[in-house]
Amino acid sequence: MKLKFALVALLFLSFCPAALCENQQLVDRVAAVVNKEIITQSEVDMLFRPIYEQIKNTYKGPNLQGELETLRLKLLNQLIEDRLVAQEAQKLGIVVSDEELTEEIDQFKKQFPDDAAFKKELEASGISQADIAKRFKERLSIAKLHQGIIRGRVIVSPGEAEQYYKEHPEQFFQKEQIELWGITLRKGDEAIQKGTMDEGVKKKANQLISDLKEGKNFEELAQKYSEDSNAAKKGYMDFVDRGTLVADIDKALFSLPENGVSEVLETEQAYHIFKVGKKRPASSETFEEVKDKVNDMLFRKKAHERFISWMDDLKKKSFISIR
Repeated sequence: MKLKFALVALLFLSFCPAALCENQQLVDRVAAVVNKEIITQSEVDMLFRPIYEQIKNTYKGPNLQGELETLRLKLLNQLIEDRLVAQEAQKLGIVVSDEELTEEIDQFKKQFPDDAAFKKELEASGISQADIAKRFKERLSIAKLHQGIIRGRVIVSPGEAEQYYKEHPEQFFQKEQIELWGITLRKGDEAIQKGTMDEGVKKKANQLISDLKEGKNFEELAQKYSEDSNAAKKGYMDFVDRGTLVADIDKALFSLPENGVSEVLETEQAYHIFKVGKKRPASSETFEEVKDKVNDMLFRKKAHERFISWMDDLKKKSFISIR
């Protein structure tokens, strides 16, 4: 499904295949007109269909129809913008060499196990290799246009980057962290519903504490007894920021030394035992450490803003009719 959707999204990035467009113009409802070209409802549906089931599973009742309509309009707007950019690239005479085209197609084909699988997927999707070549040529010409008139004209000065760093210190502050392993023993349904202690499960948790004090391996016990998704990783939970966990548990764990093991800690649905690994103190990154990251972030922000402005101007001087 993912591969088929990738092909569909690629092919309807800007233009539909010529032969298909000729037929669709006769039988399809016109979704939009962009200058002298049309976008048919079939083009919108081809992008919409793979996402439809995901939306249906997420939204129910009266919200479903609203979300579907919102998504349809977003996809239609994306098709309109792609069409405008492709038209502009053609006007500017942007050229894609055969070598560039071959390299791009070869990269795409690496998604498939072999050439036979690639051709089989094309056939199943009703797409010819000529269509693939045309779509990639258009995509490359659009990318070149972006590079030339959008990204190529964006500049981030050293002073801007440093100013941003000074004005947003919270973005470069790393809270205190601890490395955690955990064992979770779930309470029975009755204890959870009544909000009471589950004596049997707590006794089991206390026995694990005794086993750990006798020198048994925490990771082995976690893999064997823990009843959460981390059991497969021997209880490993990665590094956790201070303030992420429930307040009482957070306080207890951050007070432990490295390699320390907690007592049995209770939540509404389970009993927990934690092991602390490495501890990282709170720290702030210096400007030199984050300079490249800030430059990249500001560059992408400026490029996006420039593209929005450029697209708004392009739309104003184009004929666009949504039907």
